[in-house]
Amino acid sequence: MAAALDKRASSRTDVLLKIAAFVVVVAALRAAGGVLVPFMMALLLAVVSAPPLAWLERRRVPEPVAATLVLLANIAVLTLGATVVAGSATDFGEAVPRYQARIDVLAADLTSWLATHRIHVRTSAIGQMISPGTMLSFGAGMVRDLAGLVSNVFIVLIILGFMLFESRAFSRKLRALAGARGGYVGLFPGIVDDVQNYLFIKTIISIAVGLLAGLIVYVLGVDFALLWGLVAFLLNYIPNVGAIIASVPPVFFALLSHGPGRALAVSAGFLVVHMVLGNILEPAWMGRRLGLSATVVFLSLLFWGYVWGPAGMFLSVPLTMVARILLEGSEKTRWMAMMLDSSAPPDPQPEPKAAGGDVVVEEPKDT
Repeated sequence: MAAALDKRASSRTDVLLKIAAFVVVVAALRAAGGVLVPFMMALLLAVVSAPPLAWLERRRVPEPVAATLVLLANIAVLTLGATVVAGSATDFGEAVPRYQARIDVLAADLTSWLATHRIHVRTSAIGQMISPGTMLSFGAGMVRDLAGLVSNVFIVLIILGFMLFESRAFSRKLRALAGARGGYVGLFPGIVDDVQNYLFIKTIISIAVGLLAGLIVYVLGVDFALLWGLVAFLLNYIPNVGAIIASVPPVFFALLSHGPGRALAVSAGFLVVHMVLGNILEPAWMGRRLGLSATVVFLSLLFWGYVWGPAGMFLSVPLTMVARILLEGSEKTRWMAMMLDSSAPPDPQPEPKAAGGDVVVEEPKDT
């Protein structure tokens, strides 16, 4: 009896220790975010840059030259994105008075309609609620958060440069360690391949989403088409909620500038793009590469968003994929990997029984 009580107490203590260790690890990750986020962003860019780097090296381009070209391409893409955002911000500031006048008219109409239904609201309150200034403040908060992704862009690019220049040597070391030691080290090549495949497919889909979203906004005559296309491209990396967030600003500005009909057209266009690309083409192309259930993807978005903010949201799926593969590497934690997986294990097959109900034991065949 005493032994059973001691065993139960030991089990409870073990659970409490694991919970405490998890809390400490999460707190440490949050505290070290200033160091870990630039490193993780550089690692993400390095994984995305690996295929073009390998393509150049297969074309007999010297490794230093290939790494330099890929690094310059990353700098050019980041510079182009920053230029689009800066130009759109200037145009937005110039367009605020025009949108404010439109909002005043809409607020007055809405106040009159509410008054006919015995709901009394001040016009100024409605105008302040949906004014471009309010939208700009909300957008500025998001931009400040997203700016944390590139606030240390110089450090990110330096780390990326080192990773690109040493990619071939690191790959050889990784393969040598995997062959010599096995275990968790042996899982790293598979981790790199899975994450690389996911990011490659996600990047192609995100580019298509950004181009189509920008084209829809441009064709329908809504301002800042380049900006909304860039926002759709970036936020498509955030699962589940990214597409919704990306569609709100263009729908809002379509409503202000052209009325509800054009806003519905923008909404329908974004919905079709995300349904076809995000819900049909992407899962069909990705197949089993992701291997995470929709619930796990959403929970990982919340968790990594809490730990590292917007950067954690961008990194949530790759980090959870890595965690699932590592958990599969041990018998003790394989059940946790199974819980993260998108598919259920097959049902156990019943053992064959004889006519009398006894289990049939097959005799080994002579060879």
